[in-house]
Amino acid sequence: MLIYAFTVVTAVLALAFMLYSLPAPFLPLYHEERNVSSVWDGVILGVVPVGYLVSCFVCGLLLEYFNFKKIMMTGSGVLGSIFIINCFFNKITNNAFYIALSCILRIVAGIATGFVCVPAFGALVKLVPTRVAFVTALAEAALNGAQAFGPFLGGILYEHGGYSLAYWVPGLIVVCCVLIELTIPRINTRPEKSESNDNMRVYKDPWIMLAAWHCAACQVLLYFHLPTMAPFVKETLGESVEWTGLALLVNTSTIIISAPPLGWLIDRFNPYFFVMFSSVILPFLYMLIGPIPLFHVATSKLQVMLVLALLGFFVPMGCTPVLLIMFDVYKMRNKGELSISASNTIVSLYCSCFPLGACIGSFCAGIFSLYISFEWSTGGLGLIFIIQSILSFIYCWKIKHMKRFSTETQPSNGAGDVELEAK
Repeated sequence: MLIYAFTVVTAVLALAFMLYSLPAPFLPLYHEERNVSSVWDGVILGVVPVGYLVSCFVCGLLLEYFNFKKIMMTGSGVLGSIFIINCFFNKITNNAFYIALSCILRIVAGIATGFVCVPAFGALVKLVPTRVAFVTALAEAALNGAQAFGPFLGGILYEHGGYSLAYWVPGLIVVCCVLIELTIPRINTRPEKSESNDNMRVYKDPWIMLAAWHCAACQVLLYFHLPTMAPFVKETLGESVEWTGLALLVNTSTIIISAPPLGWLIDRFNPYFFVMFSSVILPFLYMLIGPIPLFHVATSKLQVMLVLALLGFFVPMGCTPVLLIMFDVYKMRNKGELSISASNTIVSLYCSCFPLGACIGSFCAGIFSLYISFEWSTGGLGLIFIIQSILSFIYCWKIKHMKRFSTETQPSNGAGDVELEAK
């Protein structure tokens, strides 16, 4: 039953993220047919993380009162219904009304995605509490794979069946998932009444929030170059958009392939070590994605492809341990106890880091592209991230001393604290 529950939860999570990216290849073509400005392509596709970010915090509160299955089923039902409703948008003749309605429904779709994601991760953490990093890494690999497959499926459906088919078929599949979710075995994600204040302890703890920020900062590196990558490749390397898509697919493939073994290692060794090691590599790696400012060295296609592949390995290395670290810090500062309420809140905070980093990265890239070149923006971000790397080392050093003081003043209760020294 454990494998069945994990499979269903992960599959529903993957389907939700497949719908997130599914319209990306055909929406610009459809907008061109109905004379909608290309500016609205990015707006309609980009508002989803905003709704997703908001819903992460809402779901953290809803898990206090409802079982995870009810929230997931609500998210799946709403998400699928929105896609079914979208299939009728080609009947709308007024472009202004079409754009406004599309933006509103995409925000709601982002909220529904969060309603699937947060309860799913909350349930996975409870399913295998001794292998938190491994199960979350497997789920992240599945959703990244689905997100990469979404545009491919969307292109096929649009090519063979048109606009309506590209929406109602995947929408109907996700709505049907509600029935499958009913069969998931019961997993206790509802806290006791005495734990009602534990969620506020998480948000008020600066050490937990700093760990969450590091995860978001790593995600910024994963999304910052996306809006400006294609023009840079065309001007500097003389390659088409297809080559850019292939390079980004290599980036996603690295995440999918490396996530499970990375999660396995993080569970068995020191999670703080992985954060510090990735912090050393990431800023200098990011400077190599384009020509390094002030150094007139030509960028090669192999260099760009290799850097994107390595980013797909080192960014998750900086993000995946953060969930374990937040659990560890909370237990250290609360006498070795981690309540269900605190666990749910930490999971919702962890899930919110990904859309937050995506929003910051994409927004800043768009602003910087108006004033500075690709190499200066990526090189500058790499330099700025050195500050974040230094802060992460200080953070780990401080946690080490706080834990040492905690163990000297309080008897150990075997709560499974993570030691800073590598095993």
